[in-house]
Amino acid sequence: MTTPAKSPVLTALRVLAVITAVAAIAQTALGSVLSVNLAAGAIRASHAGTATIILVLTVVTAVVAILWSRKGGSKGLLYHAIGMVVLAVIQFALGEMGVEIVHIVIGVLFLVGSVALATLAIRKPVRA
Repeated sequence: MTTPAKSPVLTALRVLAVITAVAAIAQTALGSVLSVNLAAGAIRASHAGTATIILVLTVVTAVVAILWSRKGGSKGLLYHAIGMVVLAVIQFALGEMGVEIVHIVIGVLFLVGSVALATLAIRKPVRA
């Protein structure tokens, strides 16, 4: 029997959560550059491309969190991962609509939430 710390599902959840957090940090840096120089076409394209990657990462992370939860893992990690998908979808939509102030505020929430999810996934395997 696999111990919780060696579960491949938990390992996948941890890796995906960390990759998502790193991508969110990179996205924040790109967004910061954009807020100073709105005419930066290459930066805008990179920001949009990273947003798509983050959206996919959050969905995959949530799916893995569902698998972890079904194995008896933490429901808190599951709900947190699903919440990150919701925030990512909202962020993507706000970015496409050009609602910059709200996009920035929710972006900060997304950054904090993604780093928190990675931290929780690494620190608390909880059950399973």
